[in-house]
Amino acid sequence: MNIAIFCVFIASLLPVVFVAYAKISGGFKTGKHNSNPREYLASLEGKAHRARCAHDNSWENFAPFAAAVILSMIAGTDQACIDMIAVSFIVLRIAYGLSYIYDKHILRSLLYFGGIACTASLFLMAAF
Repeated sequence: MNIAIFCVFIASLLPVVFVAYAKISGGFKTGKHNSNPREYLASLEGKAHRARCAHDNSWENFAPFAAAVILSMIAGTDQACIDMIAVSFIVLRIAYGLSYIYDKHILRSLLYFGGIACTASLFLMAAF
């Protein structure tokens, strides 16, 4: 099993998990809100709103991470190193989402930059 590829898969699911939490905690009703879910999501407040923001940010960070994993593998970077950084990214992104939902803004920012550092590391390893 390729751990880094599995981490890309997990990263692709994180936005779904965060938006599901946003909908559930915001009182989403299938019959009432499903006809215009984006409008419903835009109206959320508190934890539900922050979960929706974590959802958006997870999508924004997914593509660069996935590309960095693939490029570092194509470049022949040490697989154990790629795996370690990919797992670190996932742990940081889960913690980021939770810190966003629970409004821990300083911690959230630190975790965000940790995730960016993981992605940047993978790109740099692929480049050199």
